[in-house]
Amino acid sequence: MTVVAALAERRQAAGLTRRFDDSGGFGRALLGGQFDCLPVREQPFAATLRVLRVGDMVVQQATTSAHVTRGGIAPGIAVLMMNLEAPQRPARVNGSEVGAAEAILALGGAEITSNSPRPLDWAALALPLPLLEELSELAPPQMRVRGAVSLLALRPDRAARLAGALSASRQLADDLPMLLETPDCAGNLAMSLREEVAAALASEAEFRPRPRAVGQALRIVAAAEALMEAQVERPVYTEELCAALDVSARGLHNAFRAVVGMSPHAYLKSRRLMLAHRALLCRQHSPDLVKSVALGHGFWHLGHFARDYRALFGRLPSETLAMRAASDRGHDRSPGWGMRAT
Repeated sequence: MTVVAALAERRQAAGLTRRFDDSGGFGRALLGGQFDCLPVREQPFAATLRVLRVGDMVVQQATTSAHVTRGGIAPGIAVLMMNLEAPQRPARVNGSEVGAAEAILALGGAEITSNSPRPLDWAALALPLPLLEELSELAPPQMRVRGAVSLLALRPDRAARLAGALSASRQLADDLPMLLETPDCAGNLAMSLREEVAAALASEAEFRPRPRAVGQALRIVAAAEALMEAQVERPVYTEELCAALDVSARGLHNAFRAVVGMSPHAYLKSRRLMLAHRALLCRQHSPDLVKSVALGHGFWHLGHFARDYRALFGRLPSETLAMRAASDRGHDRSPGWGMRAT
């Protein structure tokens, strides 16, 4: 079943609030695609995610600590993302800084890399692609849906109204769950969201062209990450990356800083730790599991692996195994709203 079909099955509204201290769990909880969330080293991860489903649309509003998110949007839907805070604390999506009167529009199949160097409030509206096309019919020709990921410049007053409509999910998900079951409430919420999206697109909005340097930086980071994952059992050094990608050390460093806000070494090491973290959560327990996972992901010194792992995830590898065992016993499942890609 597709995401669009699953969303269309349920017309009533519903709300949910969840809190996380594990970036992996937060990434898996995000709806509308498949996502990995990587915390920033030496900063404990914390996030609150509020999800509001109304009709065939889903609003996700989150307050997160610093992090990098990589992932892809599920086929058949569109996602409109906005920062909900002052522009002096910007985040970057696919290398483009997103200001207060700007939004990111991502279509199904698009790959997303977001870099939030500081705590951030953000919201995302997921809706079926045909609905987005319908809402954009009144927009000028240059605003018709195009491209996989686009940066939209909105009129400030319309951006503020749209951000206000999206951030209202905070109160609705937290405080008014019973009200959401009222048919009139669901209908009014759906109509309000549709009107704000349509008005924002039709009111002097425009696509911001992506600089060529940003596209090049995205390609360099993606190629470097693919090279690392192809030989994850050992570290990949800067000299190797430069030779394989035909880029200078400065060019490599600048690309990573622009896209993920870290040096190549720091980011790729964190990604290997994330892959090790995922392996610990997925494999069957054995006495030598931590050692085999560490060695299989290029960490040859187990003491350093444990130290770096705790610096990134806030717990030791052995504690992750204990958490996984407890989760298997309790198997706490979130509501099956059918909003994930299948």
